[in-house]
Amino acid sequence: MNDSESQDPVAEKIAQIDARLEALEEQLHQIGRPAANHLFERLEALKIEDRALWRNFEEVRSHPRQERLEKLETLLRHIEREEASVEHEAAFLGLSAPSSVVLAAEAATKVADAVGHRVGKILHGHHPFGSSVFVNHSHSQLVDYHGLQEPRPPRDEGDAS
Repeated sequence: MNDSESQDPVAEKIAQIDARLEALEEQLHQIGRPAANHLFERLEALKIEDRALWRNFEEVRSHPRQERLEKLETLLRHIEREEASVEHEAAFLGLSAPSSVVLAAEAATKVADAVGHRVGKILHGHHPFGSSVFVNHSHSQLVDYHGLQEPRPPRDEGDAS
């Protein structure tokens, strides 16, 4: 088998790994932190190895040699094994029930949203403490609104102008 024939299946395998890593990242986001912290770290390492895999593949493509192709396939197998391991652990974490911290956070979010909605209806969109005198006002607007006059420098009586 010649090197150019073996590169197309390798490119397909690399593209499949990329797609699986994206799906795995989405799955880890659904699990959330802190439960998946360790898996996020492993996923980041896999992404780095995936970029190295692409670089090595481009090198093999530009300078095809059997020993480079073998190293590329070794790295490919390593990434596939590690990706499968992370995916297996993510599937296990996905099956577990949500922790009490997650449930408490979700309940607190719902309560805060409900209270915010009620307060907004009661106040009709006005801030409960009014607006700050100094926010979004220029100096001249403050002088006009509050009727303050800017102090004038005292005239020197000895000046004869």
